[in-house]
Amino acid sequence: MKINPALSEKRRAGRPSVDRRDEILDAAERLYEAIGFEKVTVTDVARALGMSAANLYRSFANRQAIDEAVTARTLAAVEDAAWQVARTAAADPRAALERLCMDIALKMSDILFQSGRASDLCLAATRGNWPPVQQFMDTLHGVIRHVLAEGQRLWGILILYATLTVTERIINNGYKLI
Repeated sequence: MKINPALSEKRRAGRPSVDRRDEILDAAERLYEAIGFEKVTVTDVARALGMSAANLYRSFANRQAIDEAVTARTLAAVEDAAWQVARTAAADPRAALERLCMDIALKMSDILFQSGRASDLCLAATRGNWPPVQQFMDTLHGVIRHVLAEGQRLWGILILYATLTVTERIINNGYKLI
């Protein structure tokens, strides 16, 4: 019997043949909400999906990796919304900056105070300055710079300088996530 070489190609060792990362993250989020972020174990997540912990470790190296991926996914929704607002800045940069600040504040408030037990994860991520939080802050800086660049294009350097100074003070000193 001849074996088709395409079918007999070895897959990379240690990686699942089907990517279940999103499924794993969904299960982790449900468990964080149901029993709390601190109490959930890798075994709990695996059991919720009907798989072994060893199979789960093929997709994520450890519990921290799962937590960081859930955090990144949560913050990505805020980033996407921020960029959507920033793309309107060419028409009215001032209005876009106001809407941007309000949208970010409301979305972060929802994540931190309205999402029940799952908010504990974001609090831990913020306090620990996890990589997804650092990336989130870098992205927000980029979004704000985009809006300010549109403002500079329309209004000139003086208004940009004043807005940049105030905005950076807010971000760096007075308007931290925690």
